[in-house]
Amino acid sequence: PGGWVNSTKHLSESPGNWSDAEVAAILDKAEACFRSSLDDQNMRARIIRKKRSVGLIPKVDEKIPREALDETVLRIQTELEEAKVVLPFCAFNGGRDAWVDVGNKRVGVQVLQSYLGILTEETLHIGDQFLNTGNDFAARSVCPCVWITSPEETTYILKSILRLAGVPLMALI
Repeated sequence: PGGWVNSTKHLSESPGNWSDAEVAAILDKAEACFRSSLDDQNMRARIIRKKRSVGLIPKVDEKIPREALDETVLRIQTELEEAKVVLPFCAFNGGRDAWVDVGNKRVGVQVLQSYLGILTEETLHIGDQFLNTGNDFAARSVCPCVWITSPEETTYILKSILRLAGVPLMALI
């Protein structure tokens, strides 16, 4: 009973310790910044709000230029850092959209390591967004990472790791 939320509350930044008010405060600031960017840059996009994230997505048959997404993410990062928000967050350019998540992959990796009893040196994060406007950036502080560029490269890396671990690849089929 309780699952990962209760069993990882000893971690200071565990999602189980976050108040709804703190989450809402971050999302409110991020959403206001998205609205400002939407107007300032004349983007043809809409804003979506979820329980622990808010995002800017293009309208149907529209594209948002990468530079506009990066500008938006950098504005939000600055706004949230200057506001000295307490909870971890991730503002990132998703390639076609931009998002702000309460939490980040550093927290996700730490929660999984704690819940599963896995040491840092036994953990590997594989991701494709390690720049400061990407969502994998934070994971670099808690485990080794591999920066990939395609799903095929992910498959290659995983097969290589399994081969080195002595796992027969035919066993996975």
